[in-house]
Amino acid sequence: MAAFQDTRDQTEQKVLVHLLSEIERNATFTQRGLAGELGIALGLMNQYLKSCVSKGWVRASQVSPRRITYFLTPEGFAEKSQMVKGYLARSLTFFRDARTQCEDILESCLAQGWRNIALMGAGDLADIASLVSMRANIHPELVDFSSDLAKYDAVIVTDLIDPQGTYDKIALRMDKARLFTPDILHISRVKR
Repeated sequence: MAAFQDTRDQTEQKVLVHLLSEIERNATFTQRGLAGELGIALGLMNQYLKSCVSKGWVRASQVSPRRITYFLTPEGFAEKSQMVKGYLARSLTFFRDARTQCEDILESCLAQGWRNIALMGAGDLADIASLVSMRANIHPELVDFSSDLAKYDAVIVTDLIDPQGTYDKIALRMDKARLFTPDILHISRVKR
């Protein structure tokens, strides 16, 4: 399971925040257009809208037989604010945990005299590891599976999409003592 993979509730909140923001910004949006933006089915978008209306977050007004405009209610504004607050809190917690764990890994590398570090997996965790490494005067390199890992002192798994799969593939190619995995990724280091 990916470290910061959205749970179903978090995914729904992300869709609802986007939906409520779009209604606030543009009452004449199309369900089809918004569904495409969010990468969800049109029927699911319709369900989200109906849910927002039934919860009192949104009001709908029929302009013509084929056109409806939507308005955010005061309750909708309040709910959107709470959802954004929750998302920001989760993001900040992830950042703090990732930063601390990357600092610990880099300290371990420095204690071994290892400065030539590879990061396997692009994304937020790799960005955090790169930022943290600047303080330690280490300049890690973002690599992929085609890279020659033997030229690096250590590799840090930073793949948020498939961290376990990435670890398993790298563990076959190098000494596991030189392969680091932040705890936030929940990787099992036991051979399966």
